[in-house]
Amino acid sequence: MKHFRHLAPMLLLAGCQSSPAVPTEVPVTAVPAPSASVAAVPVNPEHIEASMVTVSGLPDEEVTTQQLIRQLGRPDSIAKGAVECGSRLAVPKGSPNGDFWYYGKTMYEVSGTHAILCSFNVTSGKFRGKVGKLVLNQNTTLEDVRRYFPEAAKEADKPATSRAGEEMSLPFFYNGVPMDEALILLFKGGRLQAVEFFSPC
Repeated sequence: MKHFRHLAPMLLLAGCQSSPAVPTEVPVTAVPAPSASVAAVPVNPEHIEASMVTVSGLPDEEVTTQQLIRQLGRPDSIAKGAVECGSRLAVPKGSPNGDFWYYGKTMYEVSGTHAILCSFNVTSGKFRGKVGKLVLNQNTTLEDVRRYFPEAAKEADKPATSRAGEEMSLPFFYNGVPMDEALILLFKGGRLQAVEFFSPC
């Protein structure tokens, strides 16, 4: 089963140096169907369906490593065996831990010859996302997000405990059923810096 991964280290990396962007927006399709064990409704009543999230400028569906290299070039750095749990890829049980490929502050999970987007940085202006009508780019402010998700945005009213800046999460639902996964929005000084796909181990 595919899952997302919480990716706190990504904000410590150097600036984004990716290659030319992919021009179209493609719905994120790697969100798994909820397991039978996921039954609790999140405390935050605001949520998003997986189909509401799109990313432009980056391949965001599962791709081969060859396709990824063709589109973005070789990664700036690789963290070998760093994916210990919470994989977004359908990895057979007992497989070796996957790797993280970094393109500046944007990160892909790689297992064997398969890769998928885990987080992307918006500060360079090369990449952007959308959640329904909300655009996620270098100009997005916390106030913009608050208009669409006022309850979730309250999380960002106080500094994050594990990193600099502010963060908020939007829980994922799949066909109306709550999941453990969430989309994390990271801000600094009230301006969006990065978007992460989160899943608990």
